[in-house]
Amino acid sequence: MEKLNAVERLLAESNKDNVALIGDGLTKQHFIELDTFISTKGKLYESQVRGDWNEEEKKEEPSDSPIFTTELNDKIMFDIRSRLASIFESGIERSYMTDRPDQIKEDLLKRGDDYYNQALKLYHQELYEKALLKLDKAFTFTSQDINYYVLKADCFIQLCDFKSAILTINRLLSTIFINLDKDSPNYEEIKTTLYDKIAFCYYMMGQTNYDSLFYMEALESFNKASEMRPDNLTFKVKSISCLFSMNRLSEAIVLMDKIIGENEAYKNNCSLFVLRAKLNLKANHISKCFHDLKTALKIEAENREAKHLMEQLEETGEQLRNGALILSLSGRTTDALHKITGAISFNPSKPEYHLQRGILYKRMKDFNSAIDDFLIGLEKINEYEIKDKELYSNFQRQILLTYNDFAIQCYEKRFYDDAIVLLNKAIKIEKKESGFYVNRGDCYYKKEEKRFALLDYEQALEIEPKNEEIKDRVANVYYEFGIEKYETKDYEEATKNFDNAIKFKPEKCKYYISRARTKYMSNERNDAQKDICISILLEPSNSEIPTIISRLFINQDLNEVLASKAMNEAKEYLKSKHIHTAFDSTNQVDKTNKEKKPKRENRLHPSLSEVAKEKQENLDLINQKRKIDQMIKQTVKINFDPNVPRLKPMTSAKNKSTNSEKGYNWRKFDIKLT
Repeated sequence: MEKLNAVERLLAESNKDNVALIGDGLTKQHFIELDTFISTKGKLYESQVRGDWNEEEKKEEPSDSPIFTTELNDKIMFDIRSRLASIFESGIERSYMTDRPDQIKEDLLKRGDDYYNQALKLYHQELYEKALLKLDKAFTFTSQDINYYVLKADCFIQLCDFKSAILTINRLLSTIFINLDKDSPNYEEIKTTLYDKIAFCYYMMGQTNYDSLFYMEALESFNKASEMRPDNLTFKVKSISCLFSMNRLSEAIVLMDKIIGENEAYKNNCSLFVLRAKLNLKANHISKCFHDLKTALKIEAENREAKHLMEQLEETGEQLRNGALILSLSGRTTDALHKITGAISFNPSKPEYHLQRGILYKRMKDFNSAIDDFLIGLEKINEYEIKDKELYSNFQRQILLTYNDFAIQCYEKRFYDDAIVLLNKAIKIEKKESGFYVNRGDCYYKKEEKRFALLDYEQALEIEPKNEEIKDRVANVYYEFGIEKYETKDYEEATKNFDNAIKFKPEKCKYYISRARTKYMSNERNDAQKDICISILLEPSNSEIPTIISRLFINQDLNEVLASKAMNEAKEYLKSKHIHTAFDSTNQVDKTNKEKKPKRENRLHPSLSEVAKEKQENLDLINQKRKIDQMIKQTVKINFDPNVPRLKPMTSAKNKSTNSEKGYNWRKFDIKLT
């Protein structure tokens, strides 16, 4: 204990002037003083502290440190630090910390005030350097007066030593000012004054660096000034000027957006929008520049700078649009697309530009971009209240055509669901165009959703009742329904579906053949005979006819079939439907030959040339009839054997449609808007 007391006493004597008036809570400072004590006066205290240690401690080797020749061992260091920590934590003040009487303190404060008053007088006389010398003397007596720091900072400002002024104010804020009561009446006023001084110093430093072309240092100073005074617009604009001078346009634009967005008052400042328009124009953000100018003109319609820039943009946009038209007519679609895109950037308020670009996209089969452009154009018509019905109808027509062309592309790539979605959008806009329903029906047909396909075909047929292509599609769907019912032996429903197919396309031979089989299975023999006779008349070379005719006309030869009642009924039926048969063409040939046959003159002995010509014509007619008879005999082979095999089942239409590689021919059409 005596050794430790000796160390404390020596510490107090050697650092008496430095630790005076130090209160509680400064433990770290005292440890620093202890380290200084060990490093500077180690030899002096070693002889007194280590005099009575045991022999083992005396034999310890000196330290290898290049700074100290001797050092205290860890035990002594630990004991000393523990003792000092216990003293400081308990808050007990030692006599060597408070050895000055109160009277001396008052005298020192009075002496400091005298020096302050002298410095203030010199300040008003503009003798700033002498004032600083007086203030330094005042600080040696007391450093707890705010006015001292403020006056010292003002002196540095007047001497243009802005860094020293900032350091002085920061020292004040971090030491004395932080301990002031926030409820005091002058607290906010003093705080505002100090922050204003710091902001001013940073601003002056930034302006000096900016004038010297040190833009990075100037930017840093302006940013710090803006942090001290966030509501000062000048500091922020100066920062933007620095970024612009360093060609950091993107950062300048971001800062400008932040300035306008964070304060509602700035949203009505025309100059700020013009400034941002210039930045966007410099950064080649033409469309943003246009919108900024549009906003500036809304705030101040007669702003000359904004009007001049707007006229330049509109003129450039029109020139680019005319260039795009010329390139488009020359077949240079890609170059035309670049031109019209530039025109839209310079003047986005023109919906006609979007119409032109959408048509170019459609020509390049970029349907998504085309549709986007057309929709944007329609939105701009509504936004800018453009009353042009012809322009509006052009947009609608182009949208419908693009939907249809896009759907055709999806159909060809077998993306049937996507094609249906696109056609749904087209039908939603225009409900009186049959082609949309036909194309959507084809998609449903490919997806084996024939009920939906039939509904679309019938809807299209209502719009165009005389369209033979639509009738063919409707009849084919009914025919396949009939095939499905026939395979499930639902002959009644199969017959109804075949009837519907024949109703729409009565000249199709295969519909009658299928219905003949169905009626045969339903024991309707007479109707089946009539249908097979109609098939013979329509298409005598059909390979499916022999498989059923032998069951319907048992033990009858060809002449009997041709002279049968069913054949006569078939002829009458086709005649009533105004349907031409294969035999009608033969009769037509006969009539033609008769008409062409020259009338023989009423002479007793005709000339040899006339006889030879007539003979050749008769031979040609005989050969033609023989060929027709031979064709019928080869096609209609009557088998009289009672053990004829049963009817061959019909080929599934489903398999036919699945294996078919050729789809329906989709229509490409022009829309006539109503």
